[in-house]
Amino acid sequence: MTTRGRLGETWASTQNPTQNPTQNLTTSSTPTSLSMSPSVSPLSSVLPLVFFVASATLACAAAGCGAPAARKPIEMEPIGTVPNVPRTVNEDDQSTTTTPNSGTPNPLKQSACSGGSIESLDEVLRQCDVPMPKSAELPGGMRDKLEVKVTPSTSSTSPGGRVELTVTFRNVSPDPLPLYFTGDPTPRFEVETVDGKGKRAELPTGKAPPWPKGTNPPARDVKASRITLSSGGYAKVKIVWDAVKTRWAPEKAKSWEGRGYPRAPAGALAPGKYTLRFALPLIGVFEKGDFDLPKLPIEVSP
Repeated sequence: MTTRGRLGETWASTQNPTQNPTQNLTTSSTPTSLSMSPSVSPLSSVLPLVFFVASATLACAAAGCGAPAARKPIEMEPIGTVPNVPRTVNEDDQSTTTTPNSGTPNPLKQSACSGGSIESLDEVLRQCDVPMPKSAELPGGMRDKLEVKVTPSTSSTSPGGRVELTVTFRNVSPDPLPLYFTGDPTPRFEVETVDGKGKRAELPTGKAPPWPKGTNPPARDVKASRITLSSGGYAKVKIVWDAVKTRWAPEKAKSWEGRGYPRAPAGALAPGKYTLRFALPLIGVFEKGDFDLPKLPIEVSP
């Protein structure tokens, strides 16, 4: 039998497991030399992998490889707890810093007390208190830096009527402008009514009576507040004015929050032309005489 015949029988015997295996051994009694490649054993494909693993193990041992590092445990805190962070306290702080970073300016205060548009100046000044400024801290040349304008809701009203007034402070300089206000303890924006003769028309006639027994003029601390307007920036405050006269009111002595002796409304102003003069609590602006208090003509019509 030829070599090809023996190979075919051998392949056929491996594909038919029911065939008697001895048939492949008795096909020929005459030995024949076969010129064929040895068959591939399953063990021959595993040996290279075993050799690689063994070599890697020996190399790691020679290099001093140790056991894997232990995992670092994660520190857990219960939900809802707050870490105990040491806080610093600045005794000289004027509410411009926050803790724990005591050197960090308070952004809320900075944004409220400075900028280009402050719509409710009287409310903002309550949170912008500062030490009373020294003369050197007050800006000079305010006539060329500050513009003060009063806008009324109407130019005339009836006797006893009410007029809403808006006072606008505007920085007309190219640089930021600090403005200081004084108050007791908060700044007051007041309106005085002057008649055609230059007299206060809203004040009671005659001298104020003595303070009732057990009462005294209120003693209040004088404080200062500061805002900083950017170039072109403004700050507004709204004031109401009533076309009325007043009387002395000793019954209000215990609850009086105004200046001077207590007063109360006492009838309507007579028809006529008046001038409203504004007492604005700016520090270092009107005292020097280079900046006049704003005035506004108003008419009380019958």
